Amino acid sequence: MDMTKDIIQIDVDPVIIKKMSFIGTIHKIFGVLAIIAGGFTCFGIITAIFGVPCIIAGIKLFKSGSSFSYAAYSNDGKFLREAIINLASYWLFNLITIAATIVFYILFLIILMIAVSANSSSYYY
Repeated sequence: MDMTKDIIQIDVDPVIIKKMSFIGTIHKIFGVLAIIAGGFTCFGIITAIFGVPCIIAGIKLFKSGSSFSYAAYSNDGKFLREAIINLASYWLFNLITIAATIVFYILFLIILMIAVSANSSSYYY
């Protein structure tokens, strides 16, 4: 493997082509599942905070899978580059979804604790 400043070269053999094709297929399947899950999550107004980034992440993952498949069949590096860029975008939107979920759960717990403490103090009077 020869690496220079701007070019990374890899030896493409039948095993790599088969693995890239498999990765492309799996990315497309999980991309569609993420889009469907995000769509179901968007049924609620508040839960759309989680659903929209999930849908965008699913689209990015699907595009990554398509690019991996094209790269496997055409041996063209531009498709591999596009696959990596879309995969990075998928992880960014996945991170946004996880962060929104954590913030939502923390807010929910704070509101729940306030409600329980306000409700429990009324029993003593």
